[in-house]
Amino acid sequence: MTLFVSHSSQDKAAIQDLLKALRDARQHVWVDETLGGGDAWWRTILEEIRGCDVFVFALSNNSIASKPCQAELRYAEALRRPILPVQVGPVDSMRLTPLAETQVIDYRNPTVDSGIQLIEAVHELKDKLEPLPSPLPEEPPVPFAYLMRLGHTLADPELSARQQAELVSELKAGLREDGADPAARRDIARLLSKLRDRPDVTYQARNSIDALLKSVDEEPATAAAAPITVPGAPAEPESGAVTADGADAAPPHAPKVGKSHRPRARWVIAGGAGLAVLIAIVVVAVLLLRPKPGPAPVSLESILLSDAEINSITGTSNMAKTPDNQGKTFKDVSKAVDVSPRWCMGVLYPGADLTYEDSGEKQLDWAALEDSGGWVRAGEGNHHFVDQAVAAFSTRDQALDFVRRSANEWAACDGKTVTATYLDNGRAYTWVVENLTGHAPQITQMYRQQGNVASYACQRVLQAASAYVIDVKVCGDHITDQGSVIAAKMAVKVPKSAGPKF
Repeated sequence: MTLFVSHSSQDKAAIQDLLKALRDARQHVWVDETLGGGDAWWRTILEEIRGCDVFVFALSNNSIASKPCQAELRYAEALRRPILPVQVGPVDSMRLTPLAETQVIDYRNPTVDSGIQLIEAVHELKDKLEPLPSPLPEEPPVPFAYLMRLGHTLADPELSARQQAELVSELKAGLREDGADPAARRDIARLLSKLRDRPDVTYQARNSIDALLKSVDEEPATAAAAPITVPGAPAEPESGAVTADGADAAPPHAPKVGKSHRPRARWVIAGGAGLAVLIAIVVVAVLLLRPKPGPAPVSLESILLSDAEINSITGTSNMAKTPDNQGKTFKDVSKAVDVSPRWCMGVLYPGADLTYEDSGEKQLDWAALEDSGGWVRAGEGNHHFVDQAVAAFSTRDQALDFVRRSANEWAACDGKTVTATYLDNGRAYTWVVENLTGHAPQITQMYRQQGNVASYACQRVLQAASAYVIDVKVCGDHITDQGSVIAAKMAVKVPKSAGPKF
């Protein structure tokens, strides 16, 4: 019989006891130990899964998070292969695994009993083997196939600025989605380095790549432990030190002539006077150098336009914010909607996590307005929709640089047909993106709903104002440049100081 062992590449050491136990029991084991990647590698794996008698899943946090492992498991289930989960590493919550209802053999610390249990389970499952279904289920796609495609693109002798921006955007999205996988993270870093080192790389692409590579290299920061002060007796003063209460600390080189207490008294008095002068100097310096109090920190919510202002600009009368459509951090858009191509997410959604995460923004506030009657997504029933957001950065340069980088990413979507599929109900909306217009500090882009006879469209506007970034989307059946008007009115409310106070 053939056993297929599915495991994470991070668990190679952890599965050695499992492999030895199976082989010692004269089981024929197939495990991916020498193959590389690509189509041929994946075809071989799928062929071995189809031919196995028992599918052994090496269960751990690593395999649960691994895209290849999960694809292998789903394919084995679709093929009706007997599944044997064997725990080889820590699992945060067994109830949340895809094998929660399947009996799991704990093989983290192998014993004679667990070895017997393992082999007995293999034989029991082998007896339950069913014929392959006919027709065969659809084969899962090659994991991280987009990395191979991008590698082929990078082999081209010439890449336009638009192609480079598209590559950077897709690798950034891949880093967010697949960065937890060590192999994918390494491949993404290699592709970024390969693009950065090209002779035709643009200045903008190089800057974006450097920022991404820095995030690849950095480990999660841990705060350094602060010194701990324990109340108690003061430390014994060094020889010659002046104590706070003028205690018996002998001055250096105390005179040997005259009464012993007189020189000590003079020393303490002189020391006290010197200390007083020093304190006075420090106090004066602090008062002189202390920065003048600046204006109170601005509330980001105060920069957002009111319902009345929005209705006036869009020519509507019943658009309003709702409690569910407001927030004070970037939106987890990537967890709610699948955008294809995914690097165009920032074009469709203001305040999106994929756009603002690791951007350097310090605060973000957003609010969406819609026609009365409850939440309806843009593109549904030609309803009017406005999404406004404002993000605070530490400096003007950071805000301006964010718009510059976004311009490259938006330009990569020029002329693209973009589909947004919502994960809660499977509804999909398809948009045709027009060309980017403008450059930092303000960029705009229109996109229209495909097949909509009412010419339903949305305008996106991104504008740097002082140390803030204004992020707007306005949708409807009569949209021209209302988004720019909204952004301009928001910019008027931005304080003209060097930046927000954090």
